[in-house]
Amino acid sequence: MQSPPLLSIVIPVFNEEDNIKPLIFSIQKELSAHNYELIFIDDFSSDRTSEIIKSHINSNTSLFAFEHHKGQSSALAEGIKNARGRYIATMDGDLQNDPSDLPKMLDLIQNEGWDMVIGFRQNRQDPYFKTIPSKIANFLIRITTQLKVRDSGCALKVMTSKTAKEIPLYGELHRFMALNAHINGARIKEVPIIHHPRIYGVSKYGLERTFKVLRDLSLIIYKHKRVHSKRVET
Repeated sequence: MQSPPLLSIVIPVFNEEDNIKPLIFSIQKELSAHNYELIFIDDFSSDRTSEIIKSHINSNTSLFAFEHHKGQSSALAEGIKNARGRYIATMDGDLQNDPSDLPKMLDLIQNEGWDMVIGFRQNRQDPYFKTIPSKIANFLIRITTQLKVRDSGCALKVMTSKTAKEIPLYGELHRFMALNAHINGARIKEVPIIHHPRIYGVSKYGLERTFKVLRDLSLIIYKHKRVHSKRVET
């Protein structure tokens, strides 16, 4: 039986056929010195995404393909559940995250004892309808919790396996992995990362999701405050 890898890289994808090959090649280049596995979760793409991934399947690359659309949180949950690595990384499949950031994030979590290292897109290459809701959410998180990070929704993260597998993932909760990990007691480090503009394909984010995101955030913060209050009372 093959020994577990040091790092599992979990990538949910949906209609990203033009991005798969360059993403795989970039990961291979940047992580050639590391023992890793690559886990793709195809959220019922209607293009050739799964076909292209299958053509690159090998001993350290696997694909889980949904038979109907479940959403990014469910895709991440599936990948994390099947990840065998001591550490688990998550990233988007649209080439906006850069795999060259992974080695330094892995080094930090290994050598400084963090439970999660998350990226900060200091030069974010996204349209306003994605950045404005994100800024609102990050502001609310900073003023209502003790999680003092600037980009809690960044997809590029490296976590211990234990931390990743304890994070609830359903609905739109993939946007709040760092917050839920923080609530669970995780020690979190934020580092600046590269962020590229999307070249191929289209964003899956629309204005209609903004209210869902803010609603989910409000519920998480409310539950966190209730739990914290009960702990103080006891």
